[in-house]
Amino acid sequence: MKHLDKIANIAIIVAVVVFLVVTVRANFGGNRLAPETSAALIGTTVHLTEVHFPKDRSSLLLVVSTTCHFCKDSLPFYKQLTEKSRGRMNVVAVLPQPQAEAMKFLQDAGVKPDQIVNAGPDAVGARGTPTVLLVDGNGKVNHAWAGRLDEKGQESLLAFLPST
Repeated sequence: MKHLDKIANIAIIVAVVVFLVVTVRANFGGNRLAPETSAALIGTTVHLTEVHFPKDRSSLLLVVSTTCHFCKDSLPFYKQLTEKSRGRMNVVAVLPQPQAEAMKFLQDAGVKPDQIVNAGPDAVGARGTPTVLLVDGNGKVNHAWAGRLDEKGQESLLAFLPST
């Protein structure tokens, strides 16, 4: 009987560990927003009165928040993204926080957008942060990436940058 008790206890422990791993991955790992969220944005038009989308080049909208830990985790990639797109794309950071707070958040991480706009994700049709939108000169969304991007997602986004 003691042997069966040990097996039952081990089985319970294994089940709890599996449950915790699945729960942690679902809530804290990878993209929090489903791929369908990104796809739903494609073809929509962004209307931000503060932003003029240049007709001669695409724009990247970085929809982030200072309170989003996925956004904070993504800041090194956004720094790389803004550096690689400098002069070739218009980069606009969209944050719900006040301008000074948003500017400090981005500057401390070395992220240098062309413009910072005070607006929430819903202002551009996004369901959450982080979201990156590639829009044309009319504000039409051509591509969208939602959630914290893994290496494959980052490579996918970088592939859309114009070559030098």
